[in-house]
Amino acid sequence: MLGEGGFEGEIVLTPPVNTGAPETLAPLTAKFVHYPGSQQLILWLPQDGYSGYSVLRIHGPGGTQIENTPLTERLNGRVQILIDTWPWPPGPYHIEITHKEGWRHELALEKLEAGIAPPPPAPPVIEERPGPIVYRDSAGTLLPDLDLELREREFARLAARFARRLEFEGNARAGTITYIEGDLRLRFSHEMGRHPVHFSIDIPPPEKWETATGRPLAERDDILEFLAAETRRLQASRWNFVIHADRIDFVD
Repeated sequence: MLGEGGFEGEIVLTPPVNTGAPETLAPLTAKFVHYPGSQQLILWLPQDGYSGYSVLRIHGPGGTQIENTPLTERLNGRVQILIDTWPWPPGPYHIEITHKEGWRHELALEKLEAGIAPPPPAPPVIEERPGPIVYRDSAGTLLPDLDLELREREFARLAARFARRLEFEGNARAGTITYIEGDLRLRFSHEMGRHPVHFSIDIPPPEKWETATGRPLAERDDILEFLAAETRRLQASRWNFVIHADRIDFVD
């Protein structure tokens, strides 16, 4: 525990599940972001948050109800939910998001004691293959190994993702932040704000994202989460961030 009202322990997530939902509906996506003195649980709904969702409920250790709020009051944009887990003491937690049609999303998690490391992830399952597949057409002409080409493209993509970084230009009043991932360069402007906002980064809203950046909308949340978290780590470690539809605010 650091200071009053906060607990420093890591959070271990279990896979989200749906109960009674249509089989074609994906579960929640969840991510835990942790910095010394600050932490946040980020949830992404698999569909528009205004499409019939009802209530967000959170229960903590011993079944204590922490939150019971209309889901639309907790949306950050249309699919994202930000939950401050810093005040939560160690123990088991259960999150439930209900829908008016009677089904629900569920997520169970455990907050650890401060200083306790979360268990390592399970090693990936690697299937052994006897050797590379050789492709030939009907005339016996050697064809490209599409599996190998696909793997090489995926490895290149992952390498670029792990090496991504930010570059900062300008000063405290205004400037630009460039997101760099391989050959990709995305520039975002920032400027000082008014209390309680220290500064804001301008971002394209979802409906303009692909036109403005040339990147699929499915990549937006991940890129913006990295932009916000890395900016905080490098430039604003004393402040928290809130991602809105068209900007990222850094506040106390």
